[in-house]
Amino acid sequence: MWKKISSIGSKIARIFDRHVVTPITRVVLKISNSFDKSSHKLESFLSKQTTLLFLSLFLAIVIFIFVDQKILNLTSNSAKVLKDQKAEVLYNEERFVITGVPESFDITLIGSKANLYIAEQTTSQGLKLDLSDITEPGTYKREVEYEVGNSSIEYSVNPSQVTIVVYAKESKNQSLSYNIINRDHLDSTLEVSDVKLNVDQVVISGADFELEKVATVEALIDVDKLTSLEAGTQTLKDITLKAYDKDGNVVDVEINKKEDITAEVTITSSSREVPLNFVPENEVPFGNAISSYKFSQDTVTVYGNPDILEQLQQDGIDIKIDASKLTSDYKTEVEIPKPAGVKQLSVNKVTVEIKVTQSSDPITMTLKIDALNTPSNLQPKADTADDTEVLVDVKGAYNVIHNLKDTEVQAYVDLSGYKQPGVYEVPIKIRARTANARLVTFTPKKATVRIELLKN
Repeated sequence: MWKKISSIGSKIARIFDRHVVTPITRVVLKISNSFDKSSHKLESFLSKQTTLLFLSLFLAIVIFIFVDQKILNLTSNSAKVLKDQKAEVLYNEERFVITGVPESFDITLIGSKANLYIAEQTTSQGLKLDLSDITEPGTYKREVEYEVGNSSIEYSVNPSQVTIVVYAKESKNQSLSYNIINRDHLDSTLEVSDVKLNVDQVVISGADFELEKVATVEALIDVDKLTSLEAGTQTLKDITLKAYDKDGNVVDVEINKKEDITAEVTITSSSREVPLNFVPENEVPFGNAISSYKFSQDTVTVYGNPDILEQLQQDGIDIKIDASKLTSDYKTEVEIPKPAGVKQLSVNKVTVEIKVTQSSDPITMTLKIDALNTPSNLQPKADTADDTEVLVDVKGAYNVIHNLKDTEVQAYVDLSGYKQPGVYEVPIKIRARTANARLVTFTPKKATVRIELLKN
């Protein structure tokens, strides 16, 4: 027995000598050779067998501690929290609608760093909420399942249990309309003038209480998805559908398309030549009058909504000038105001030249009074014959007022604010109908007339 022990000890000593003492000795000898040959004492000290033995033992212990410490670092447990993880929900989607599933879960993993790394890469495949056994609507509690794939990993899921409400899925037909989005990404001279969808109805599915909320389903015609932003007609595919309630909030229902939704989108360049109106504001200084004016151009090309352009073509765009500064001939450049609904003007500024002369003696015109904006259930009637017309003093340049016709001016009363039958004192208003009429000042000799409103 002692022979066996002695033999084993000899083998261990030879292994230790071969793999520890001999390599370290070689290193020490190389170090010692690098010193000056005169360093006999150091060489003698390092050459001693006992010195080499203790030095080797010291280095072996240091290496052992280092390696041992690294092993401990690799094998010690760590924790990793995986936030916002999605769960795969298994249920009968043809029959049911579910609520109560959290948007995300947090998973805490405990284990070695190596195992945690592997588990982190595959965690999205292991989180499940199995509702496949549910056959009737109702409220259910379910544990969240997680397959970590490594038995050495400990884990916890938050929340670990959820309460699910299951509803029967209902369906109904819903009319389909459209809404144009990113319209402002079009060139300012272009407009989406028409959209034709290939279907006018879709089927929406969901819980009954969600279906009741739906007020409209819209096909979102996204300008950014158009293949061309030039004038013409093109077909748009891959259209997003959204369901909205009466307040414009999105309703979470399924929208089932019987066929692919497409839209024929027509882009046009809508423009009109619109006249410019010279409109003096405030009174011309005493003794002066405007005899004429001239724009550098009388019209401007306007781009925008066709309906708005039609109205502008009739009414024109007002260029307002402060008449209180007109003491002599005047020339200035003014900004053309952009009316609401207009995307672009061909020019943004215009030059105006104004001729100023001495004011002539005023003349008097007799104008018939028109009743405007009468409520539909009432009928206006002048209280007396004197209330059917008004005398108006007209002041301005001689050449203007003596060529002015009564058809270029309108006297009227606005009855929009009078809702009940009765007799009312209503203010008289005067407005110019032509460019020349805007150059003069109108002063009615009486401020009001008596109007009787009768029921139809």
